[in-house]
Amino acid sequence: MAGGSGTRFWPASRQSRPKQLLPLSGGQPMIQAAVERAAAHCPPEQIWIVTNEAQRAAIQALMPEFDAAQVITEPEARDTAACVGLAVATIAARDPSATLAILPADHLIAPIAEFRRMLARGAEIATDDETLVTFGVPPTFPATGYGYIALGAPLDDAEPRAFTADGFREKPDQATAEQFVNEGRYWWNSGIVVFSVRAMLNQMQRHCPTLSAATDEMLRAKADGDDDALASAFRNAPKVSIDYAVMEHADKLSVIECTANWDDVGDFPALARVLDADDRDNHCSLHDGATAELLESHGNVIFAEGARAVTMFGVDGLVVAAVGDAVMVCPKERADELKKLVEHLKARGREDLL
Repeated sequence: MAGGSGTRFWPASRQSRPKQLLPLSGGQPMIQAAVERAAAHCPPEQIWIVTNEAQRAAIQALMPEFDAAQVITEPEARDTAACVGLAVATIAARDPSATLAILPADHLIAPIAEFRRMLARGAEIATDDETLVTFGVPPTFPATGYGYIALGAPLDDAEPRAFTADGFREKPDQATAEQFVNEGRYWWNSGIVVFSVRAMLNQMQRHCPTLSAATDEMLRAKADGDDDALASAFRNAPKVSIDYAVMEHADKLSVIECTANWDDVGDFPALARVLDADDRDNHCSLHDGATAELLESHGNVIFAEGARAVTMFGVDGLVVAAVGDAVMVCPKERADELKKLVEHLKARGREDLL
């Protein structure tokens, strides 16, 4: 899934170049890293990208070796339920017995070998054509920005560990997040899902009839090669997340422990978790000739691209992003609110900056 906008990374992230196209860690765009991870488990002809029209050209320019016929374009943004429905319909039209792994394109996951072992475990559990499989990350701190999955009974003694899922919990407040971590039976919801086509279609039919009907229509349109009917059916899908539409209500849901290092890198301060720090705890992500000079400054996060120098003197706890025609500065503790700034720019008619 590579259709998000990533407003919390503005101005690095724009409408034509969202978060998944950014080199947030290691210098490699996140979508490229995601495809390489998938390639460790699937041959190239079985890897698909779901995105939108605005980003399709950028993805193809970034990865010219990726088969353009395997880039699925959403007619409009309708959240992840419609995205999954479109992916299921596209692949089921070719192979109704397929098993799918739905992978967000904007996460950091390593090492690849461990990720492959997790997916293989998920595919094995999903072979009953009934179970939907998700992946949970044992929390390392009481995060309020993630949803949580409650663990039920262990499935077996195999590795990675797998449990029945005892429900989803929305993003909690600080006190609840601390309770979740202390109890030890709540894992972060990674957003990675594995299922067979048959299992997902059945669960859609039972728990979200509107999504089921839209997906069936999309499947017929794909079989007929009717792009107009496909777009119309997609727009009939509910504009909700796949978690809300199906996963939270699934009759058989299992959660596998994410044993790889995982981070969804949700905002600029998250880069501090994946980048090396200098001796004053500053973290820099510099690309295409950008440099940074920091003096008497502590605990800052800097993202810069292009032949420019970012200099900081006597400041602490800031995020600075300098990309193209814009520079953004904000306190680290408010970086998760950057959507407000993007909405402000939109209201001011600054489409040139979006």
